[in-house]
Amino acid sequence: MASPIWWIADFAARAGMRYEPEVDERWLRVWEPFVTLKTPIRYEHALHSTGTSAAISIARFVLPPRQGWTVGDEAWIAFVQDEAMTGPKAAATSDVGGIFGDSVTSMPRQFTRDTAFDAVFTSFGESEDALSQAITPSLRKLTLGWRTPVHFEMKAGGFVLSPVALQPEPQSLAWLTSAARFFDEKAKKRSPASSR
Repeated sequence: MASPIWWIADFAARAGMRYEPEVDERWLRVWEPFVTLKTPIRYEHALHSTGTSAAISIARFVLPPRQGWTVGDEAWIAFVQDEAMTGPKAAATSDVGGIFGDSVTSMPRQFTRDTAFDAVFTSFGESEDALSQAITPSLRKLTLGWRTPVHFEMKAGGFVLSPVALQPEPQSLAWLTSAARFFDEKAKKRSPASSR
């Protein structure tokens, strides 16, 4: 059972979010299995917020311990539900070979044809057209600019975002909260090719 952490409770109060040290995982688990992330053994320390257009939940996720370890690796993950997102399912990661990545994916690898993005991110979609509809130029520019290992997965109704190198500290939590909102804005913008 996760005990409350004072700085997360303080952050939640200042950000107008509800803090849940022991997480009701039912809503989070509906996103599994992930395309690029390993499935966690648990979620903890969740923060929830409902805005005018989107609902956001941010939590720590914990992986099973690696062989010889007594504790599992942890990282932040954001779940955003936004009904304005209607595009196809797609995923991408710049955490290739990282401990959080799952080497078995449920979708075929595709390329965006954006040389800079494809050099850093491994992307997955049902087709190249579906991938370019989902991962738009403005979304590619945003995620490339972060310069941190990140996993993201999009589908109709929302997305999952996990910058796995962020530390368990207030600055990282503030960054992820802001990044999830920017990602939501960019993800809802359609490329000219996808509006035909």
